[in-house]
Amino acid sequence: MQDIKKSRLEIGLLFLLLIMIIPRLSMRFDFEYWTDWALYIHRHGVTNIYDNPTANYHPMYFYILWIYDLVQGSEFYIRENIYYLKFFPLFFDFLPLIVLCCFRQTVVNREIPYMYLLLNLAYLFNSYVWGQVDSIYTAFSFLALIFAFNKPVWSAFLFAMALAMKPQPIVYIPVIGLAWLFSVRDVKTWVKMLGVFAATWFAMVLPYLITGNGGELWYILSTPVGRYPQVSIGAFNLWYVLPLADPYHTPDYAKFLVLTYKQWGLLLFFALSGLALLPMFFRVVRYNRTGASISDDDKQMLMLLSGLVTLYFFYFNTQMHERYAHPIMIFFFFYAVYSKNYKLYILASIPYFLSLDKLFPDFLPVVHYKIIWAMRVIAIWFTLTVLYASWEYFRQYKIGAEYRQLRASFR
Repeated sequence: MQDIKKSRLEIGLLFLLLIMIIPRLSMRFDFEYWTDWALYIHRHGVTNIYDNPTANYHPMYFYILWIYDLVQGSEFYIRENIYYLKFFPLFFDFLPLIVLCCFRQTVVNREIPYMYLLLNLAYLFNSYVWGQVDSIYTAFSFLALIFAFNKPVWSAFLFAMALAMKPQPIVYIPVIGLAWLFSVRDVKTWVKMLGVFAATWFAMVLPYLITGNGGELWYILSTPVGRYPQVSIGAFNLWYVLPLADPYHTPDYAKFLVLTYKQWGLLLFFALSGLALLPMFFRVVRYNRTGASISDDDKQMLMLLSGLVTLYFFYFNTQMHERYAHPIMIFFFFYAVYSKNYKLYILASIPYFLSLDKLFPDFLPVVHYKIIWAMRVIAIWFTLTVLYASWEYFRQYKIGAEYRQLRASFR
């Protein structure tokens, strides 16, 4: 079992070290928005933030900016110390390991080599260097999924928090829904989960409703896609493998072999994700019929499936940012923890790091015109990751075999 005292010491010291040497460099384009939003909140209040025409995030991040404003106290320090905002996403990079390694619990009944994740620059780069916030919804989504089997009420709360940060966790609804179908066998628990989910969201939106700004918030929540209708927005995915002139400047509503690029992306994503969900669906139905208990293999399957769905979402869809691949790091890492096979985790880390560094070329002392940093080469790396992850999943969890076992349970 995990040495809790050692884990607390090592994780705590590493976090403090990273805080002490946190780079002042950041993705300038993003931090111009963060600064503008923080100043707007300081002047007009957090519930008026959606009057700012560039504010298009879900409410949780604006509460984070509000806390940052309170700590800084003045416009001068808000501007001067804006890179301190990196503390928040960096903490959420650490949060899953704090929860699973620093307290006595049996959610992951395996030794977790957490330094394999925390010392992986591909995992930390997005928060620590760019200062982006994808780690926040990633941490909540991961914890919601891993608690779904044995703590469904907590899982509902965590998933509500993930959706309060960004719309991307929507892609996990089928996966987490299947886990809930297995773990929740009574109406009372379903009512508790629904109540916790609704109460969490009500607490998030209540200040906006009180001040009469609910309409602006609803507009942001109801229009999560379509703001950047390009084939790719820095994501070196399928569309960089195909012979397109420039996916960044190609509108995704343009036609490509009868359908639009957007329609092709959605079709491929839903088709492959649906196939990947079938083995888990058959298994959950069978377990509910037979009363079988959850096993480590089922949790391993959940981690691999969640990472695969994330990868399909990033690789096939249009309008993708490079950062949307971030959750695959933690899902494939915990798949490796269960399976003791780190090949997929390593393979996925390479293109994700290369893509982030490609778009932030001033941090590492490397020459970025070398062939390994070419956009199509990175896209090929992601293609290899998709192929290997799919092969690994369908090799272990065969649709036909799971279906036959389900049919046998009816006899």
